[in-house]
Amino acid sequence: MEKEQLSKLIGVRLKALRVEQGYSLDHLAQITTVSKPMLGQIERGESNPTVGTLWKIAKGLNVSFTSFLEEEQDAVTVVKKEEIEPLTGHDEAFKVYPLFPKPLHKPFELFSFSLAKDSSYVSEPHQKGVEEYLVVEEGNLELTVGNQLYQLKKGQAIHFRADDIHAYKNTDVEDECIVTMLIYYPPK
Repeated sequence: MEKEQLSKLIGVRLKALRVEQGYSLDHLAQITTVSKPMLGQIERGESNPTVGTLWKIAKGLNVSFTSFLEEEQDAVTVVKKEEIEPLTGHDEAFKVYPLFPKPLHKPFELFSFSLAKDSSYVSEPHQKGVEEYLVVEEGNLELTVGNQLYQLKKGQAIHFRADDIHAYKNTDVEDECIVTMLIYYPPK
């Protein structure tokens, strides 16, 4: 999906979710700390939001991160990572590839993310009960959950409750770090 198509899909889904919950743009801006003009630009498909901005909006709406990308799925889906337009952090050192956005009525979503060499990304706490499962595919990952630090190498995996602040860091100064991430959402 191209960046322009992605922006339009996110905008359409955001507006539908906002209207479904009966929120005005003003109210959504208050509960997400994302400005009303920015929310309007996103809804109109004029702005491609960063990963951090989407997380703030998802948390405020109490929906999954990929609720903005949800579409009905076929019985079999083949995904080609190289054809996915990544969502990025502010400096583009953190790239998220939604491999399987949260399917309707299923409690999980699957991503691949990459961190450029010697870079990091801090994630805001997710909704209560949300869990992350990570598998380091390439490189070394330093994960901080709350005040606890974990060092993970290629082939290692970790699970944690993601309703606390957490940070991902690539400690390698030469190569990127690639991680597969499953996010589980508890039933409402």
